[in-house]
Amino acid sequence: LPVYIVASPLLARTSRRTALWCFQWPRVHGSTFAAALMIRVFSFCFTLSAALRHRGAPDVAGKDAAWHTCANEGGMIETAGIVRFGWADSWAQASLQTGASCSSLAFGVDPLPGVRKVCQCELASGDRSIRSELGLQWRRCGAEGETCNCPSGAVRFGHGDRWAVAQLGPGKASKLACTTDNFDEDSFTRVQKECWCEVRDEPAKIVRTAVVMLSRRPPDMGTWLKYHLDYVQVEHIFMQMEDTPDFNNTWKELPEAHRKKVTVWQASTSEGEGSKRPVDDYTALQERQVAAMRNAKDECLKRGIDWLLHIDDDELLYMPVHRPLGELLAAVAPQYDQAFIPNVEATYPSPSIENCFSETAQANTNIHKFVSYVNGKAAIRVAAEDAYPAGPHLWRNGLGLELNSLHLDSESFGTPLMIVHYESCPFARWKSKFWELGNTSPEKVASIPFPFYRESITRMGRCRHHVEALQASGTTGKQLPQCTEAALTNFWSRWKTTDNPVLLPEDMMQIDIPWSRILA
Repeated sequence: LPVYIVASPLLARTSRRTALWCFQWPRVHGSTFAAALMIRVFSFCFTLSAALRHRGAPDVAGKDAAWHTCANEGGMIETAGIVRFGWADSWAQASLQTGASCSSLAFGVDPLPGVRKVCQCELASGDRSIRSELGLQWRRCGAEGETCNCPSGAVRFGHGDRWAVAQLGPGKASKLACTTDNFDEDSFTRVQKECWCEVRDEPAKIVRTAVVMLSRRPPDMGTWLKYHLDYVQVEHIFMQMEDTPDFNNTWKELPEAHRKKVTVWQASTSEGEGSKRPVDDYTALQERQVAAMRNAKDECLKRGIDWLLHIDDDELLYMPVHRPLGELLAAVAPQYDQAFIPNVEATYPSPSIENCFSETAQANTNIHKFVSYVNGKAAIRVAAEDAYPAGPHLWRNGLGLELNSLHLDSESFGTPLMIVHYESCPFARWKSKFWELGNTSPEKVASIPFPFYRESITRMGRCRHHVEALQASGTTGKQLPQCTEAALTNFWSRWKTTDNPVLLPEDMMQIDIPWSRILA
Protein backbone atom coordinates (compact mmCIF):
# COMPACT_ATOMS: atom_id res chain seq x y z
CA LEU A 1 0.00 0.00 0.00
CA PRO A 2 2.71 2.61 0.83
CA VAL A 3 4.45 1.81 -2.49
CA TYR A 4 1.17 2.21 -4.36
CA ILE A 5 0.40 5.52 -2.64
CA VAL A 6 3.85 6.91 -3.44
CA ALA A 7 3.71 5.69 -7.02
CA SER A 8 0.15 6.71 -7.83
CA PRO A 9 0.88 10.43 -8.45
CA LEU A 10 3.39 9.37 -11.08
CA LEU A 11 0.86 7.35 -13.05
CA ALA A 12 -0.60 10.41 -14.74
CA ARG A 13 2.82 11.08 -16.30
CA THR A 14 3.58 7.46 -17.20
CA SER A 15 2.93 5.92 -20.61
CA ARG A 16 1.48 2.51 -21.43
CA ARG A 17 4.98 1.47 -22.49
CA THR A 18 5.91 1.47 -18.79
CA ALA A 19 3.31 -1.20 -18.11
CA LEU A 20 4.68 -3.40 -20.89
CA TRP A 21 8.25 -2.92 -19.58
CA CYS A 22 7.05 -4.00 -16.12
CA PHE A 23 5.93 -7.35 -17.43
CA GLN A 24 9.00 -7.87 -19.62
CA TRP A 25 11.65 -6.94 -17.02
CA PRO A 26 11.21 -9.93 -14.68
CA ARG A 27 11.22 -12.33 -17.63
CA VAL A 28 14.43 -10.88 -19.08
CA HIS A 29 16.25 -10.69 -15.74
CA GLY A 30 14.66 -13.73 -14.10
CA SER A 31 17.89 -15.72 -14.19
CA THR A 32 19.55 -13.34 -11.75
CA PHE A 33 16.73 -12.82 -9.27
CA ALA A 34 14.96 -15.13 -6.87
CA ALA A 35 11.51 -16.38 -7.75
CA ALA A 36 10.03 -14.55 -4.79
CA LEU A 37 11.30 -11.22 -6.09
CA MET A 38 9.83 -11.94 -9.52
CA ILE A 39 6.43 -12.58 -7.99
CA ARG A 40 6.59 -9.28 -6.12
CA VAL A 41 7.56 -7.42 -9.30
CA PHE A 42 4.73 -9.05 -11.27
CA SER A 43 2.25 -8.05 -8.54
CA PHE A 44 3.47 -4.45 -8.43
CA CYS A 45 3.49 -4.16 -12.21
CA PHE A 46 -0.04 -5.51 -12.44
CA THR A 47 -1.21 -2.74 -10.12
CA LEU A 48 0.65 -0.12 -12.14
CA SER A 49 -0.64 -1.31 -15.50
CA ALA A 50 -4.19 -1.69 -14.22
CA ALA A 51 -4.10 1.84 -12.89
CA LEU A 52 -2.75 3.06 -16.24
CA ARG A 53 -5.64 1.40 -18.05
CA HIS A 54 -8.05 3.09 -15.66
CA ARG A 55 -6.29 6.47 -15.81
CA GLY A 56 -8.47 9.27 -17.04
CA ALA A 57 -11.58 7.11 -17.34
CA PRO A 58 -14.66 9.18 -16.54
CA ASP A 59 -17.12 8.10 -13.86
CA VAL A 60 -19.88 5.98 -15.33
CA ALA A 61 -22.41 7.31 -12.82
CA GLY A 62 -23.32 10.95 -12.42
CA LYS A 63 -21.80 13.09 -9.69
CA ASP A 64 -25.03 12.97 -7.65
CA ALA A 65 -25.43 9.19 -7.79
CA ALA A 66 -26.76 7.37 -4.71
CA TRP A 67 -25.43 3.93 -3.81
CA HIS A 68 -26.22 0.83 -1.79
CA THR A 69 -24.00 -2.15 -1.00
CA CYS A 70 -24.78 -5.09 -3.29
CA ALA A 71 -21.82 -7.46 -2.78
CA ASN A 72 -18.71 -8.01 -0.70
CA GLU A 73 -15.35 -8.45 -2.42
CA GLY A 74 -15.29 -11.89 -4.05
CA GLY A 75 -19.09 -12.06 -4.21
CA MET A 76 -21.44 -11.88 -7.19
CA ILE A 77 -23.37 -8.91 -8.58
CA GLU A 78 -27.01 -9.98 -8.70
CA THR A 79 -28.45 -7.04 -10.66
CA ALA A 80 -27.05 -5.54 -13.85
CA GLY A 81 -26.24 -1.83 -13.82
CA ILE A 82 -23.68 0.74 -12.73
CA VAL A 83 -21.48 -0.59 -9.94
CA ARG A 84 -18.55 0.83 -8.04
CA PHE A 85 -15.81 -1.18 -6.30
CA GLY A 86 -13.66 0.07 -3.43
CA TRP A 87 -13.71 1.39 0.14
CA ALA A 88 -13.69 4.76 1.91
CA ASP A 89 -12.91 7.43 -0.72
CA SER A 90 -11.23 5.15 -3.30
CA TRP A 91 -13.55 3.69 -5.94
CA ALA A 92 -13.57 2.30 -9.48
CA GLN A 93 -16.78 2.26 -11.54
CA ALA A 94 -18.10 0.06 -14.32
CA SER A 95 -21.32 -1.01 -16.00
CA LEU A 96 -21.65 -4.73 -15.20
CA GLN A 97 -23.95 -7.59 -16.06
CA THR A 98 -25.78 -9.86 -13.62
CA GLY A 99 -23.40 -12.48 -12.26
CA ALA A 100 -20.27 -10.34 -12.60
CA SER A 101 -17.62 -10.75 -9.92
CA CYS A 102 -17.09 -8.09 -7.27
CA SER A 103 -13.33 -8.04 -7.82
CA SER A 104 -10.52 -6.06 -9.41
CA LEU A 105 -10.74 -8.32 -12.49
CA ALA A 106 -14.22 -7.02 -13.30
CA PHE A 107 -13.17 -3.37 -12.93
CA GLY A 108 -9.68 -3.57 -14.41
CA VAL A 109 -8.11 -1.91 -11.38
CA ASP A 110 -7.65 -2.37 -7.67
CA PRO A 111 -8.54 1.08 -6.24
CA LEU A 112 -7.08 0.31 -2.80
CA PRO A 113 -4.65 -2.64 -2.70
CA GLY A 114 -4.35 -4.51 0.56
CA VAL A 115 -7.70 -3.33 1.96
CA ARG A 116 -11.00 -5.25 1.99
CA LYS A 117 -13.48 -3.73 -0.45
CA VAL A 118 -17.17 -3.91 -1.37
CA CYS A 119 -19.34 -3.34 -4.42
CA GLN A 120 -22.06 -0.72 -4.40
CA CYS A 121 -24.81 -0.54 -7.01
CA GLU A 122 -26.30 2.75 -8.12
CA LEU A 123 -29.83 3.40 -6.92
CA ALA A 124 -32.43 4.11 -9.56
CA SER A 125 -33.46 7.76 -9.76
CA GLY A 126 -36.92 6.97 -8.40
CA ASP A 127 -35.42 5.67 -5.13
CA ARG A 128 -33.45 8.77 -4.24
CA SER A 129 -35.98 10.63 -2.12
CA ILE A 130 -35.95 7.92 0.59
CA ARG A 131 -32.84 6.20 1.97
CA SER A 132 -32.34 3.62 4.70
CA GLU A 133 -29.47 3.52 7.18
CA LEU A 134 -29.25 0.50 9.49
CA GLY A 135 -32.88 0.47 10.56
CA LEU A 136 -33.59 4.18 10.05
CA GLN A 137 -35.39 5.82 7.14
CA TRP A 138 -34.43 9.27 5.88
CA ARG A 139 -36.49 11.51 3.60
CA ARG A 140 -34.91 14.21 1.46
CA CYS A 141 -36.40 17.49 2.65
CA GLY A 142 -34.54 20.16 0.71
CA ALA A 143 -31.53 21.34 -1.21
CA GLU A 144 -29.02 23.79 0.24
CA GLY A 145 -30.69 27.16 0.70
CA GLU A 146 -34.21 25.70 0.89
CA THR A 147 -36.37 25.12 3.97
CA CYS A 148 -36.55 21.60 5.39
CA ASN A 149 -39.84 20.48 6.98
CA CYS A 150 -38.87 17.75 9.48
CA PRO A 151 -41.34 16.79 12.24
CA SER A 152 -38.85 14.42 13.92
CA GLY A 153 -36.36 17.24 14.54
CA ALA A 154 -33.41 15.14 13.32
CA VAL A 155 -31.90 16.63 10.17
CA ARG A 156 -28.65 15.82 8.39
CA PHE A 157 -26.93 18.29 6.08
CA GLY A 158 -24.13 17.47 3.65
CA HIS A 159 -23.16 15.57 0.54
CA GLY A 160 -21.88 12.10 -0.32
CA ASP A 161 -20.49 10.51 2.85
CA ARG A 162 -19.86 13.77 4.75
CA TRP A 163 -22.76 14.95 6.90
CA ALA A 164 -23.47 17.13 9.90
CA VAL A 165 -26.49 16.31 12.06
CA ALA A 166 -28.82 18.61 14.00
CA GLN A 167 -31.03 16.94 16.62
CA LEU A 168 -33.44 19.48 18.02
CA GLY A 169 -36.25 17.18 19.18
CA PRO A 170 -39.68 16.38 17.67
CA GLY A 171 -41.47 19.40 16.27
CA LYS A 172 -38.69 21.88 17.02
CA ALA A 173 -37.24 21.72 13.52
CA SER A 174 -40.48 21.60 11.57
CA LYS A 175 -39.08 24.41 9.45
CA LEU A 176 -35.29 24.46 9.42
CA ALA A 177 -33.23 26.40 6.91
CA CYS A 178 -30.95 24.02 4.99
CA THR A 179 -27.85 26.20 5.34
CA THR A 180 -24.45 26.02 7.01
CA ASP A 181 -25.68 28.43 9.69
CA ASN A 182 -27.67 25.61 11.33
CA PHE A 183 -24.94 22.99 11.22
CA ASP A 184 -21.42 22.68 12.55
CA GLU A 185 -19.56 21.63 9.43
CA ASP A 186 -18.98 22.96 5.95
CA SER A 187 -15.85 21.19 4.70
CA PHE A 188 -17.04 21.04 1.09
CA THR A 189 -17.63 24.70 0.44
CA ARG A 190 -17.75 24.24 -3.34
CA VAL A 191 -20.24 21.34 -3.30
CA GLN A 192 -24.02 21.69 -3.42
CA LYS A 193 -25.38 20.08 -0.27
CA GLU A 194 -28.83 18.91 0.81
CA CYS A 195 -30.94 18.11 3.88
CA TRP A 196 -32.54 14.82 4.90
CA CYS A 197 -35.08 14.26 7.68
CA GLU A 198 -35.11 11.18 9.92
CA VAL A 199 -38.34 9.15 9.78
CA ARG A 200 -39.05 6.67 12.59
CA ASP A 201 -42.00 4.34 12.04
CA GLU A 202 -41.53 2.14 15.12
CA PRO A 203 -39.43 1.99 18.32
CA ALA A 204 -35.84 0.98 17.79
CA LYS A 205 -34.66 -2.49 18.73
CA ILE A 206 -31.64 -2.83 21.04
CA VAL A 207 -29.09 -5.64 21.34
CA ARG A 208 -26.58 -6.22 24.12
CA THR A 209 -23.02 -5.06 23.39
CA ALA A 210 -19.58 -5.34 24.96
CA VAL A 211 -16.08 -3.94 24.35
CA VAL A 212 -12.74 -5.60 25.05
CA MET A 213 -9.42 -3.80 25.23
CA LEU A 214 -5.84 -4.25 26.34
CA SER A 215 -4.70 -1.14 28.20
CA ARG A 216 -1.42 0.23 29.47
CA ARG A 217 -1.27 3.52 31.36
CA PRO A 218 -4.47 4.87 29.78
CA PRO A 219 -4.45 8.66 29.30
CA ASP A 220 -7.98 9.28 30.61
CA MET A 221 -9.70 6.08 31.74
CA GLY A 222 -12.49 7.87 33.62
CA THR A 223 -13.60 9.85 30.56
CA TRP A 224 -13.21 6.80 28.29
CA LEU A 225 -15.46 4.67 30.53
CA LYS A 226 -18.05 7.40 31.10
CA TYR A 227 -18.33 8.02 27.37
CA HIS A 228 -18.77 4.36 26.37
CA LEU A 229 -20.90 3.19 29.29
CA ASP A 230 -23.20 6.22 29.68
CA TYR A 231 -23.30 7.85 26.24
CA VAL A 232 -22.66 5.05 23.75
CA GLN A 233 -24.52 2.66 26.10
CA VAL A 234 -22.09 -0.25 25.91
CA GLU A 235 -23.38 -2.83 28.39
CA HIS A 236 -20.08 -4.34 29.55
CA ILE A 237 -16.34 -3.72 29.15
CA PHE A 238 -13.53 -6.25 29.53
CA MET A 239 -10.17 -4.62 30.31
CA GLN A 240 -6.83 -6.39 30.37
CA MET A 241 -4.48 -4.09 32.28
CA GLU A 242 -0.69 -4.04 31.84
CA ASP A 243 2.07 -1.98 33.45
CA THR A 244 -0.30 0.53 35.09
CA PRO A 245 0.99 1.03 38.66
CA ASP A 246 -1.65 3.60 39.63
CA PHE A 247 -4.60 1.62 38.24
CA ASN A 248 -5.90 0.66 41.69
CA ASN A 249 -6.23 4.34 42.59
CA THR A 250 -7.98 5.06 39.28
CA TRP A 251 -10.32 2.12 39.87
CA LYS A 252 -11.29 3.31 43.35
CA GLU A 253 -12.20 6.74 41.96
CA LEU A 254 -14.68 5.28 39.45
CA PRO A 255 -18.39 5.36 40.31
CA GLU A 256 -19.76 2.10 41.65
CA ALA A 257 -22.20 1.92 38.72
CA HIS A 258 -19.24 1.87 36.30
CA ARG A 259 -17.23 -0.70 38.24
CA LYS A 260 -20.19 -3.11 38.08
CA LYS A 261 -20.06 -2.97 34.27
CA VAL A 262 -16.31 -3.61 33.97
CA THR A 263 -14.34 -6.85 34.22
CA VAL A 264 -10.61 -6.29 34.88
CA TRP A 265 -7.92 -8.84 34.06
CA GLN A 266 -4.47 -8.11 35.50
CA ALA A 267 -2.15 -9.81 33.02
CA SER A 268 1.58 -10.54 32.94
CA THR A 269 3.32 -9.62 29.71
CA SER A 270 6.36 -11.83 30.21
CA GLU A 271 7.16 -14.74 32.47
CA GLY A 272 8.55 -13.75 35.86
CA GLU A 273 8.20 -10.00 35.31
CA GLY A 274 4.71 -9.36 36.61
CA SER A 275 3.08 -6.58 34.60
CA LYS A 276 6.29 -5.04 33.32
CA ARG A 277 6.31 -4.04 29.66
CA PRO A 278 8.57 -6.18 27.42
CA VAL A 279 11.73 -4.62 26.02
CA ASP A 280 10.28 -4.83 22.49
CA ASP A 281 6.48 -4.76 22.56
CA TYR A 282 5.90 -4.79 18.81
CA THR A 283 6.05 -8.57 18.30
CA ALA A 284 4.01 -9.65 21.33
CA LEU A 285 1.28 -7.01 21.55
CA GLN A 286 -1.06 -8.53 18.98
CA GLU A 287 -0.76 -11.97 20.55
CA ARG A 288 -1.94 -10.55 23.87
CA GLN A 289 -4.76 -8.65 22.18
CA VAL A 290 -5.94 -11.81 20.44
CA ALA A 291 -5.91 -13.73 23.74
CA ALA A 292 -8.03 -11.01 25.39
CA MET A 293 -10.48 -11.07 22.47
CA ARG A 294 -10.91 -14.84 22.78
CA ASN A 295 -11.48 -14.62 26.52
CA ALA A 296 -14.00 -11.81 26.12
CA LYS A 297 -15.99 -13.73 23.50
CA ASP A 298 -16.24 -16.70 25.86
CA GLU A 299 -17.45 -14.42 28.65
CA CYS A 300 -20.00 -12.77 26.35
CA LEU A 301 -21.47 -16.17 25.52
CA LYS A 302 -21.97 -16.86 29.22
CA ARG A 303 -23.59 -13.46 29.79
CA GLY A 304 -25.89 -13.55 26.74
CA ILE A 305 -24.23 -10.54 25.09
CA ASP A 306 -24.92 -10.25 21.35
CA TRP A 307 -22.01 -8.25 19.89
CA LEU A 308 -18.37 -7.72 20.90
CA LEU A 309 -15.88 -5.09 19.69
CA HIS A 310 -12.17 -4.71 20.31
CA ILE A 311 -10.89 -1.13 20.58
CA ASP A 312 -8.00 0.55 22.41
CA ASP A 313 -7.85 3.01 25.28
CA ASP A 314 -7.02 5.83 22.83
CA GLU A 315 -10.07 5.16 20.62
CA LEU A 316 -13.72 6.16 20.86
CA LEU A 317 -16.74 4.61 19.15
CA TYR A 318 -18.43 7.52 17.38
CA MET A 319 -21.92 7.69 15.87
CA PRO A 320 -22.53 10.91 13.87
CA VAL A 321 -26.30 10.53 14.38
CA HIS A 322 -25.78 9.80 18.11
CA ARG A 323 -27.60 6.47 18.15
CA PRO A 324 -26.83 3.94 20.90
CA LEU A 325 -24.41 1.22 19.83
CA GLY A 326 -26.96 -1.52 20.56
CA GLU A 327 -29.51 0.13 18.28
CA LEU A 328 -27.07 0.30 15.38
CA LEU A 329 -25.93 -3.31 15.65
CA ALA A 330 -29.49 -4.55 16.13
CA ALA A 331 -30.16 -3.48 12.54
CA VAL A 332 -27.35 -5.61 11.06
CA ALA A 333 -28.99 -8.33 8.97
CA PRO A 334 -28.80 -11.82 10.55
CA GLN A 335 -26.73 -13.27 7.70
CA TYR A 336 -23.77 -11.11 8.74
CA ASP A 337 -21.51 -12.34 11.56
CA GLN A 338 -19.09 -9.41 11.40
CA ALA A 339 -19.41 -5.66 10.85
CA PHE A 340 -16.36 -3.70 9.70
CA ILE A 341 -16.09 -0.25 11.27
CA PRO A 342 -13.85 2.34 9.54
CA ASN A 343 -11.50 4.59 11.49
CA VAL A 344 -10.55 8.25 11.33
CA GLU A 345 -7.69 10.05 13.10
CA ALA A 346 -8.17 12.82 15.62
CA THR A 347 -6.30 16.02 14.77
CA TYR A 348 -5.33 18.08 17.79
CA PRO A 349 -5.57 21.87 18.15
CA SER A 350 -2.07 22.32 19.65
CA PRO A 351 0.76 20.46 21.42
CA SER A 352 -0.45 21.87 24.75
CA ILE A 353 -3.58 19.70 24.66
CA GLU A 354 -4.15 17.78 27.91
CA ASN A 355 -7.62 16.21 27.67
CA CYS A 356 -7.32 14.54 24.27
CA PHE A 357 -10.92 13.36 24.02
CA SER A 358 -12.82 16.45 25.13
CA GLU A 359 -10.49 19.11 23.67
CA THR A 360 -10.37 17.67 20.15
CA ALA A 361 -13.04 18.77 17.66
CA GLN A 362 -11.67 17.58 14.31
CA ALA A 363 -10.60 14.33 12.66
CA ASN A 364 -8.77 13.52 9.46
CA THR A 365 -10.85 11.27 7.18
CA ASN A 366 -8.32 10.91 4.35
CA ILE A 367 -6.83 7.41 4.81
CA HIS A 368 -3.92 8.30 2.52
CA LYS A 369 -2.78 10.83 5.14
CA PHE A 370 -3.20 8.69 8.26
CA VAL A 371 -0.15 8.17 10.46
CA SER A 372 -1.38 4.80 11.73
CA TYR A 373 -3.64 1.95 10.60
CA VAL A 374 -6.32 2.47 7.93
CA ASN A 375 -8.33 -0.76 8.02
CA GLY A 376 -10.63 -0.03 10.94
CA LYS A 377 -11.89 -2.52 13.52
CA ALA A 378 -14.65 -5.14 13.53
CA ALA A 379 -17.66 -6.06 15.64
CA ILE A 380 -18.32 -9.78 15.94
CA ARG A 381 -21.66 -11.48 16.49
CA VAL A 382 -20.99 -13.51 19.64
CA ALA A 383 -23.27 -16.34 18.51
CA ALA A 384 -20.97 -17.03 15.54
CA GLU A 385 -19.38 -20.26 16.79
CA ASP A 386 -16.78 -20.58 14.05
CA ALA A 387 -15.27 -17.13 14.61
CA TYR A 388 -11.76 -16.51 15.94
CA PRO A 389 -9.73 -13.29 16.27
CA ALA A 390 -7.22 -12.86 13.47
CA GLY A 391 -5.42 -9.92 15.03
CA PRO A 392 -6.93 -6.82 16.63
CA HIS A 393 -8.78 -5.69 13.49
CA LEU A 394 -10.94 -8.62 12.40
CA TRP A 395 -12.18 -12.16 12.97
CA ARG A 396 -12.02 -15.21 10.68
CA ASN A 397 -13.39 -18.74 10.68
CA GLY A 398 -11.48 -21.86 11.70
CA LEU A 399 -10.04 -22.21 8.19
CA GLY A 400 -8.71 -18.67 8.23
CA LEU A 401 -11.34 -17.44 5.75
CA GLU A 402 -13.27 -14.20 6.05
CA LEU A 403 -16.66 -14.35 7.73
CA ASN A 404 -19.79 -13.08 6.02
CA SER A 405 -19.26 -9.40 6.81
CA LEU A 406 -20.96 -6.05 6.44
CA HIS A 407 -18.92 -2.93 5.68
CA LEU A 408 -20.60 -0.12 7.59
CA ASP A 409 -18.95 2.59 5.49
CA SER A 410 -21.00 1.37 2.53
CA GLU A 411 -24.25 2.72 4.00
CA SER A 412 -26.08 5.34 1.95
CA PHE A 413 -24.80 8.33 3.98
CA GLY A 414 -21.38 6.89 4.74
CA THR A 415 -20.63 5.04 7.93
CA PRO A 416 -23.12 5.37 10.84
CA LEU A 417 -20.40 4.13 13.22
CA MET A 418 -16.67 4.82 13.21
CA ILE A 419 -13.57 4.59 15.37
CA VAL A 420 -11.96 7.93 16.24
CA HIS A 421 -8.30 7.18 16.93
CA TYR A 422 -6.68 9.65 19.36
CA GLU A 423 -3.22 8.36 18.52
CA SER A 424 -0.06 9.59 20.34
CA CYS A 425 -1.90 12.01 22.59
CA PRO A 426 -1.05 13.90 24.67
CA PHE A 427 2.44 14.94 23.67
CA ALA A 428 3.91 13.51 26.90
CA ARG A 429 2.43 10.09 26.12
CA TRP A 430 4.03 10.12 22.68
CA LYS A 431 7.43 10.86 24.25
CA SER A 432 7.08 8.06 26.79
CA LYS A 433 5.81 5.52 24.27
CA PHE A 434 8.52 6.05 21.67
CA TRP A 435 11.28 6.49 24.24
CA GLU A 436 10.60 2.91 25.31
CA LEU A 437 10.40 1.77 21.70
CA GLY A 438 13.67 3.56 20.94
CA ASN A 439 15.63 0.35 21.36
CA THR A 440 13.75 -1.39 18.55
CA SER A 441 16.22 -2.85 16.06
CA PRO A 442 16.74 -1.00 12.76
CA GLU A 443 15.51 -4.09 10.88
CA LYS A 444 12.19 -4.05 12.72
CA VAL A 445 11.88 -0.28 12.36
CA ALA A 446 12.32 -0.61 8.60
CA SER A 447 9.46 -3.13 8.47
CA ILE A 448 6.95 -0.79 10.16
CA PRO A 449 4.57 0.52 7.45
CA PHE A 450 3.89 3.93 9.04
CA PRO A 451 6.42 6.76 8.42
CA PHE A 452 5.36 8.60 11.58
CA TYR A 453 6.12 5.53 13.68
CA ARG A 454 9.44 4.91 11.95
CA GLU A 455 10.58 8.51 12.33
CA SER A 456 9.36 8.68 15.95
CA ILE A 457 11.23 5.51 16.94
CA THR A 458 14.38 6.58 15.09
CA ARG A 459 14.45 10.05 16.65
CA MET A 460 13.67 8.91 20.18
CA GLY A 461 16.20 6.10 19.79
CA ARG A 462 18.95 8.63 19.08
CA CYS A 463 17.88 10.73 22.06
CA ARG A 464 17.77 7.71 24.34
CA HIS A 465 21.14 6.33 23.26
CA HIS A 466 22.77 9.75 23.70
CA VAL A 467 21.44 10.09 27.26
CA GLU A 468 22.44 6.52 28.14
CA ALA A 469 25.96 7.09 26.77
CA LEU A 470 26.35 10.21 28.91
CA GLN A 471 25.11 8.35 31.99
CA ALA A 472 27.45 5.41 31.35
CA SER A 473 30.47 7.72 31.07
CA GLY A 474 29.52 9.65 34.19
CA THR A 475 29.69 12.94 32.31
CA THR A 476 27.23 15.67 31.54
CA GLY A 477 26.71 17.14 28.14
CA LYS A 478 24.30 19.05 25.95
CA GLN A 479 21.23 17.50 24.43
CA LEU A 480 21.28 16.68 20.76
CA PRO A 481 19.61 19.51 18.80
CA GLN A 482 16.83 17.19 17.62
CA CYS A 483 16.15 16.09 21.20
CA THR A 484 15.36 19.42 22.81
CA GLU A 485 11.82 19.95 24.04
CA ALA A 486 11.23 22.56 21.34
CA ALA A 487 12.47 20.25 18.57
CA LEU A 488 10.35 17.32 19.77
CA THR A 489 7.28 19.54 20.13
CA ASN A 490 7.73 20.82 16.59
CA PHE A 491 8.14 17.28 15.25
CA TRP A 492 4.96 16.09 16.98
CA SER A 493 2.97 19.13 15.87
CA ARG A 494 3.85 18.69 12.20
CA TRP A 495 2.29 15.22 12.28
CA LYS A 496 -0.50 15.40 14.84
CA THR A 497 -2.05 18.88 14.92
CA THR A 498 -4.00 21.09 12.55
CA ASP A 499 -0.59 22.59 11.60
CA ASN A 500 0.13 19.44 9.60
CA PRO A 501 0.87 20.93 6.14
CA VAL A 502 -0.56 17.99 4.15
CA LEU A 503 -4.07 18.21 5.64
CA LEU A 504 -6.66 20.08 3.59
CA PRO A 505 -10.06 21.43 4.71
CA GLU A 506 -11.85 18.71 2.73
CA ASP A 507 -9.92 16.05 4.67
CA MET A 508 -11.34 17.22 7.98
CA MET A 509 -14.51 16.15 9.79
CA GLN A 510 -16.08 17.82 12.82
CA ILE A 511 -16.35 15.57 15.90
CA ASP A 512 -19.72 16.40 17.43
CA ILE A 513 -19.71 14.96 20.97
CA PRO A 514 -21.64 16.76 23.77
CA TRP A 515 -18.82 16.59 26.30
CA SER A 516 -20.33 19.16 28.65
CA ARG A 517 -23.38 16.94 29.09
CA ILE A 518 -21.40 13.67 29.27
CA LEU A 519 -18.95 14.93 31.90
CA ALA A 520 -21.46 16.91 33.97
